[in-house]
Amino acid sequence: MNSLPQNTLSEKFRRLEAGCRASGLSLTHQRRTLLRCLVRRSDHPTADQLYEELQNDVGGLSRTTVYRILETFVRAGLVTKISSPQAKARFDANTGKHHHLVCEQCGRVADLFDSGLNLRGLPEENSSGFIIYDYEITFNGLCPHCQSIGEEHKS
Repeated sequence: MNSLPQNTLSEKFRRLEAGCRASGLSLTHQRRTLLRCLVRRSDHPTADQLYEELQNDVGGLSRTTVYRILETFVRAGLVTKISSPQAKARFDANTGKHHHLVCEQCGRVADLFDSGLNLRGLPEENSSGFIIYDYEITFNGLCPHCQSIGEEHKS
């Protein structure tokens, strides 16, 4: 699921562990295992997918616990929550500035790194009265797999 070298994954995991400590979060076995799972994955898994992957490996892990830990990680700035009105929330351990591509057919989410899309600063004033903390651009379309399925049906 992830093509990053093991040393890069280990470093990313160590940074997230340090982030937990800096946020005052104890590194319980469940939190550590969930972090390690997130670091290994690049497919922006849902809480349910993470639960399914870990339920047999972590004693006493419930779906509610996974949701609660993920929300704790989001509040601590360790994980990004990617939400859309039509889909389940997905989680991303890469909190560096990047954007996302979402397949409208299968729901796959992929990272898009394009610094040309990044704003130099956030708008300070807007007509809605919102205070803006961050932003992300999501592009909707069809992933290569769904494109190939569509081509097969056209033939």
